[in-house]
Amino acid sequence: MNLFRPLLTVAIAFSMIIPLTAQYIIVDHHSVKEFDKIPDQYRIEAAAIPMLFMDRSVGANISSYLDCLASDWASARSYCKKYDHRDSLYAVDPSEVNWKGVWDRSLWRYETWPTGCSEDVNCLIQYMEPRLDSFKVMGCQFSYLAVLPGSTIADPVKGFFGSTIGKNHAKVLSDYAAAHSDKKIIWWTTSLARGIGTPESQQFNEQMRDYAIRNNLILFDVADILSHDPAGEPCYDNRDGITYLDESNPDDHLDIPAICPQYTTETEGGHLGAISAGGIRVAKAFWVLMAKIAGWIDVSQNENLNLASTHCSSVTIFRDQILLNNDSDKTLQMSFSNLFGQKVLETSIAPGKSAISAGNLPPGIYVITTTPVTSVMRIIIE
Repeated sequence: MNLFRPLLTVAIAFSMIIPLTAQYIIVDHHSVKEFDKIPDQYRIEAAAIPMLFMDRSVGANISSYLDCLASDWASARSYCKKYDHRDSLYAVDPSEVNWKGVWDRSLWRYETWPTGCSEDVNCLIQYMEPRLDSFKVMGCQFSYLAVLPGSTIADPVKGFFGSTIGKNHAKVLSDYAAAHSDKKIIWWTTSLARGIGTPESQQFNEQMRDYAIRNNLILFDVADILSHDPAGEPCYDNRDGITYLDESNPDDHLDIPAICPQYTTETEGGHLGAISAGGIRVAKAFWVLMAKIAGWIDVSQNENLNLASTHCSSVTIFRDQILLNNDSDKTLQMSFSNLFGQKVLETSIAPGKSAISAGNLPPGIYVITTTPVTSVMRIIIE
């Protein structure tokens, strides 16, 4: 008897794999470290996807840092490698602004909002209509100027996700995506500033995350990336009673996520240009996002976490069926959870073979656990 057979194995039928993955993707501050794991195959495949994103000035910063990664580190321009800060408390380790290889973004286009039209998904849609044949992936980011105090963007009735559907509403972009199912839409959380962190930005970004999870969307969570320092600690707004250069705002006793001071030298704003760490981290995360859109799954996270089992159950995805095989003599409980730990489906597996419809699970990545013998494995439902 082999005591080290994996409890749960997964085989994904080749016919299930498509060039642009259908499952939802969330890229946030945890994802930055995955950049160094991207295989050459997916670096090349991601680079071959024509993509456009629309944004304000922080988007121009992000585009500039994508240009940084398009050169090898040694020959990159000096603005790409600034780890010092005018306040030494916020300098970062030089490794934060280092990278290996050349990451070609020549097919990835940044476009500023059209004149007189910004922070509006209709602006993106109108711009893309005559250019649809040129791009496979597209999206837009609302800047921190869209979440200033008093903004109605997160209003439960009039907001972007509100109950009243206006021209600039999440449903407008969702309907556009549904009408162009051969394209991929990247949804973004907002950029942030030192002074924005606001209740509006916090509410809107939480609404965006919730909407992305519930609707299986592709989300680039820039707000989460920029509001966590390189060690993963959260950063909050500058209304904290702490003097920083020429800023000394009184403490409002609210901790609202804001861009970390390690990523900008501005005391109220949030541009990424004067110090490189924030821009490089966002650019690396964007590469992780595009690699995942191209089909990459971080294999280091796909390993079975408990190999010391005397039984072997298997899960095979074939066409519209999830085929189950329990070779033990006990009924096992199997649960499918999404990557946010939310349990989506539970089922009992009697000894022997059985099947459930893949239609019971929306497209996505799922963590499977079985009890009474515990094991963990990830699968993809396309």
